[in-house]
Amino acid sequence: MDVTVLAGAIDDVDQLTQKATSLLVGSVMAFMLAASVAVTWAKTKSVVSAGAAFIGAVALWYAVMNAAVFRDSVGEDIAPSGSAESAGAGHAVVQVIEPAAGERR
Repeated sequence: MDVTVLAGAIDDVDQLTQKATSLLVGSVMAFMLAASVAVTWAKTKSVVSAGAAFIGAVALWYAVMNAAVFRDSVGEDIAPSGSAESAGAGHAVVQVIEPAAGERR
């Protein structure tokens, strides 16, 4: 069997898996958006509450679809400082507090 054909088959399966995952996430998120708006409307009969549920669901959908962007931006936003006060990554600062005189342990 040719390695190029096998690599092409693996690539095709990977693309198909990505499309299926995207379809599944999109359809589940659409269902959850519709369900949250419908349940909110059924409970409150309020357009404002249903609109707020819609906006919240859309914001959640956006966060789920862009989770990788948010994950990658955290490393850029939170940079360790080089000051002497900071212990740095992988270190913990422990402070032992002794009880005052006359207190029980």
